[in-house]
Amino acid sequence: MHFIKSIFFLAAPAIVAATLDPASSNTKGYKPSSLNCDAAKVSTAIQAAECSHNTRTSETQTFAVFETDHQYDANNGAPYGTCSAYTCTAPTSDELEEDSDYWVFYWSTAGESAGYGTTCIKDPQTGECGCENSDGTFVAGSDSCT
Repeated sequence: MHFIKSIFFLAAPAIVAATLDPASSNTKGYKPSSLNCDAAKVSTAIQAAECSHNTRTSETQTFAVFETDHQYDANNGAPYGTCSAYTCTAPTSDELEEDSDYWVFYWSTAGESAGYGTTCIKDPQTGECGCENSDGTFVAGSDSCT
């Protein structure tokens, strides 16, 4: 389990099952104007990199919407926020509206930029890059988590 520490507070994000499977494309600064389904999984207080690097559902995840939570802006690995993972048809670019606090990750080529778009997943205490196993264990210095 990760702990996000700062001088002012201590927050413990929930352990979230995830599978290392990075997004194929992304669109930063936009959010869906409407959705055709409910989120299959919602994870709070996680890094955008965790949202983009891991699928969060046991069904085929098609996209995820990340909303920044600015209370964590000073922490290693920021931005942190809420990652909502979906298994329905992903929104097209025409179905997005501009909002700088959002980022949409696609497990397809539907995004405006290729790749997962973020930096590495970072250790909240040290800022060291690593990855997270499906049980939520962070492995510093690794990029081969399972």
